Amino acid sequence: MNNLRSEILKALLRVESGSYSNLLLDSELNKIDDPRDKNLFTEIFYGVIRNKLYLDYIIDNFSKTQLNKMDKEVLVGLRIGVYQLFFLDKVPARAAIYESVEAVKIMLPGRKKGAVSFTNGVLRNINRKKDKLNLPSKSNNSEKYLSIKYSYPLWLVKRFINQYGFKRAERILKAGNKRAEVIYRHNSLKMQKEEFEKLLKEDEIKYKKTFLSSFYKLKEVDNPAKTEVFKRGGAYIQGTSAGLASLLLDPKENMKILDLAAAPGGKTTHLAALMNNTGQITALDISQSRLNLIKENIDRLGVKNITLKKADAVKYQDDQKYDRILADLPCSGLGLISSKPEIKWEKSESVITKMAALQYKILNNNLDKLKIGGTLLYSTCTLSQEENQDLINTILKENDKFKLVDINKKLEKVSTLNLKNDNKYLELLPGEVDSEGFFYALIKKVESD
Repeated sequence: MNNLRSEILKALLRVESGSYSNLLLDSELNKIDDPRDKNLFTEIFYGVIRNKLYLDYIIDNFSKTQLNKMDKEVLVGLRIGVYQLFFLDKVPARAAIYESVEAVKIMLPGRKKGAVSFTNGVLRNINRKKDKLNLPSKSNNSEKYLSIKYSYPLWLVKRFINQYGFKRAERILKAGNKRAEVIYRHNSLKMQKEEFEKLLKEDEIKYKKTFLSSFYKLKEVDNPAKTEVFKRGGAYIQGTSAGLASLLLDPKENMKILDLAAAPGGKTTHLAALMNNTGQITALDISQSRLNLIKENIDRLGVKNITLKKADAVKYQDDQKYDRILADLPCSGLGLISSKPEIKWEKSESVITKMAALQYKILNNNLDKLKIGGTLLYSTCTLSQEENQDLINTILKENDKFKLVDINKKLEKVSTLNLKNDNKYLELLPGEVDSEGFFYALIKKVESD
């Protein structure tokens, strides 16, 4: 590839315009042959997104031009250069500066010579004086300190401190900046675990076990969607926190299960495997394209007991009564920052309020579909109290036919996690558990309508 940094710059501009970083990265890496270039592209691409606020703080400290006055190509080019100067010791400073300036030159040919020389000047100035950079005072302005050091918007830092206290908040912020690792779920519908592990070994894929027996954390795999075990349907790429949801729901063979927001199908197909392809799973999603994605996964994984329905869970009507309901609902996604770092910059307090209102409507519309003695698992991949604890408390207060089940006893049966939890619900926090952030609550129907 002629200028890797210019391709990274283009990709980062697309993320700024709303593209999903993980999908975009997969697409870009398919164009690159050299594994070293793939690794460098990934490192700089995700590094700039994760550390955007910190990088902008550095640029702002050493540039006389305000950030909002710069061409977007120049600002992103500067971020690429500064990231290498501060985080990549193996990249010589001269190379980091030269390649970043060249990337801006490619993006702004001819008509912007001043912008190119400006980029060069700022990066050289930062390289000379980077040891003089000072962060906000940790003792006098602790919130601003965490915001800049770990590169999170101030509103989110304040929220985490208010919910968890300073020390736990800092652990969450730090963990969110670590690159998410690839995890395979073994699909028992296609092969036994022995064959699954044999195929990993044949492809020379190293792995380590997780707190869930069927989930494997991969090491140094180039493209997890192109391995032999994946092609044969023996593996599904899924995080442990997502996998835990299906296990906590505790499906049994021949049950009727309703999945209220099924796409892309990871939890739905996991339920099918746990039920050994028996019973019936009704899987809803509001988007036809997302239902098509579930269908692709169903076919690859050998699932036979799922019925797909295009439906809005807020309005969905169904005369059936279900043994289990999975309510893994749309949320603000604040627990997934390690795998989707752009969440930091795309979300806001208003999104949390909007999501909590949507979740409330979905739950209220579907609680009555449970059989007496049936259970509903509510789960989100976020860390906001309004979408989690507060919502469940409101739902239970308004619906006296339902009660909260102590989830800790279920947790002991399905995982090796040893968590001290005084509450009946469960919250996984990045930095405290080796997984992404998640919330779970089990609700049981105890009386008839």
